[in-house]
Amino acid sequence: MAEKKAGRGWGDLQADTVEGQALATYLRQLLDRSGKQLRDLEPSVDYGRSAISEFFSGKKVPSQQFIVKAVDALTPRLEREIRRQEALALWQKAKNPAPPSSHLPAPRPAEEAAAAALASVAATAQDQAAHAQEQLTQAHERNDLLTQERNRAQQMVTALSMLTVDLQQRMSGLKSDQGQETQQELARLTYQLETAQQDLGRARASREEAEQLTRRLRRRSDELEEQLARLRATAAAPRSDPTLLPPMPADLQEAFFRADFDQMLDTVHGFLDEGQALRDEVRDEWDLTPPRRTATQIIQRWQTATHLLGRALGCLLLMTAAVALLAVTDAGAPGWAPLLVLLAVSGLVLTADPWEPARRLWPVLRSFLRREPLARQIRFSAQNLSDRLVRCLTALAAAAAAAFSLFTAVRWGSWWLLALLPVAAALAAYTVVGKDRRVLPMLQDAIGSLAADLKAPRPQQPGATPRPLVVLTDPDWLDARRQEVADAMTGPWRQTRLWIKTAVVVPAFLVLVAATGALLSAFSSHAAKAWDGSGLTATVDQPVRAYLDAHTAGLPVTSPTLHLVWVASGAGLLAFSFLTGTFGARLTWILWGAATTVMVWSGTPDPARPVAAGLAVVGWGIASIPGLRGLVLHPQASHNVTITNNND
Repeated sequence: MAEKKAGRGWGDLQADTVEGQALATYLRQLLDRSGKQLRDLEPSVDYGRSAISEFFSGKKVPSQQFIVKAVDALTPRLEREIRRQEALALWQKAKNPAPPSSHLPAPRPAEEAAAAALASVAATAQDQAAHAQEQLTQAHERNDLLTQERNRAQQMVTALSMLTVDLQQRMSGLKSDQGQETQQELARLTYQLETAQQDLGRARASREEAEQLTRRLRRRSDELEEQLARLRATAAAPRSDPTLLPPMPADLQEAFFRADFDQMLDTVHGFLDEGQALRDEVRDEWDLTPPRRTATQIIQRWQTATHLLGRALGCLLLMTAAVALLAVTDAGAPGWAPLLVLLAVSGLVLTADPWEPARRLWPVLRSFLRREPLARQIRFSAQNLSDRLVRCLTALAAAAAAAFSLFTAVRWGSWWLLALLPVAAALAAYTVVGKDRRVLPMLQDAIGSLAADLKAPRPQQPGATPRPLVVLTDPDWLDARRQEVADAMTGPWRQTRLWIKTAVVVPAFLVLVAATGALLSAFSSHAAKAWDGSGLTATVDQPVRAYLDAHTAGLPVTSPTLHLVWVASGAGLLAFSFLTGTFGARLTWILWGAATTVMVWSGTPDPARPVAAGLAVVGWGIASIPGLRGLVLHPQASHNVTITNNND
């Protein structure tokens, strides 16, 4: 036996090849380094102890699935990816060992080599069809074997389920007796029940695994049938006749279970090991190996990353709100306080990870809103609530530390930051990653994958053609943009693309604003000191205010409110007319300008009415240049031509 027991060393290697000995030695080193025993690998690799011993002794070359599962069970996460690559490289060599040097084939004559080369090149569609048909036949045979294995696993599940029920009933009948013999029998039955339950779980996993492999191999068979149809095979692919499953062996009957439990376990383990070996062989033969990271694992990683991002954002919002609240308090601007408090509350909610509680409370809230009876109970975990409470407290402490850091830097001295900033950073880091068991495995897997990529052997590519380092994947997109620029240079402005208009108008507008500001600054430096630019606005605005004050008496709305609505509606109409150019917006803008002119005329004293009204018309006209662009007032002439054909 090659099993390593406590206090004993390994036995001799039984591998026939050097590569097999190297693989077995490597697996033994991993087991010794982990401090585990062979029996500890049984739940992880889905094999019995005898099969594992044969693999570790080199007597048999294990499957690829066994190598991956064994390495994952024996190595820490940081080393897992590197050890897996090393073990799979040794496994490939053990599966395909180098032939002995004494059995090398003798060189063939030149004529035979040329004939063999011509024969190898003469591959026809008929040969391909024959090969595909052979593969299809083999796939059907493997599918039948997997179906038998699935049914056999179901027989194991049924038999072990009956055994567990029987053992539980026998244990319940012995619990009332307190005798010594009864307690010994109860302990023996307890051990048998635990063993049977473990084997039952393994049998269920074997059944599900066989079903998955059957579905995958069935899809591969469908692909081969399509390939045969494309190759126009002359004969249909042979299908294996459905084979009736053999009845359950006599040593698996219920009576045998009750007769000899140890022999039953050996028989069950033998069947399960044979089924596992068959499934691994089908995986390796048809390349049905599942991905190392399943869809569930990928989704869990994304969920963990999303939770970390939400906590980090919440902690950042809380710390920013605390610092800003301290700053506005010192500046004497209490109007910002409600907004900052709302920002801090939002950050605190994000820090508490509200997604899972919200999902659990949504059915209750929906039943309350729809006035329905509660469909389920409200379940919560005290540990989860305590973790969220601790996270919120640490976030508040981090925000207080950030605010206190600003206070001490301004009032006492910047050297306080050396002590307070690390404290705030540590509290924030604990808020984001603390009390989350999913973060450490994710970081370990990421670091292990990165280390494996860096330590991977360099691929050998002798005489490879040098290729450019950076390759553009969509040159057609650049060609389309270049063509749009060329069309804009030669075509009309209306047909120019929006992104080109934006790229031209925005810089031109900024340059115009800068030039206007420079001219106004130069002009204002030489103008008279009596120049008051606000008087032009007051000439139009004050009469409108006076008109509204005189004509809002008895209304429930105040004059300042109407003035604000009037100014906002004018700005909105101007923007809407410029952006959309619709007839309704432009008509309303014209009416707004006319009403403004009337209010200015009415609210201005008699000697200055014409000047104030003229200034209002000039201002409204300047604003109407972009607002009424493209407006055509003269009617378009239309010609109706009627053609009659009078043959009479």
